[in-house]
Amino acid sequence: MKTFAIFWLALLVVACTNPAPTTQANSNAATDATALSEPKTASGEGSITAIDPVTGKISLAHGPVTELSWPPMTMGFTAKDGQLGGLKVGDEVKFTFRWDGKTAEIESIDKI
Repeated sequence: MKTFAIFWLALLVVACTNPAPTTQANSNAATDATALSEPKTASGEGSITAIDPVTGKISLAHGPVTELSWPPMTMGFTAKDGQLGGLKVGDEVKFTFRWDGKTAEIESIDKI
């Protein structure tokens, strides 16, 4: 019985002296969520693959976007009124955009 009591007492001491596990993953997740909530401006070059002037959407096949560590890809962007005038599918363009973690909005776009 004495051995049993010593075992449980030792276990209790160890449990009370070890700090609770830290939530490092949760801390990083909070930092990552904050970074996504703050829009970032980036730039790229690519070609227009589709334009929908009614919805203000443009699809671009672009090269790497270093500011966001993106590889080359084709994706859709939203544009403001008047930004798509004079552009057509196949045009090579240079553009800047704002990325909020969910949507990319064209800030400026020019033919190359």
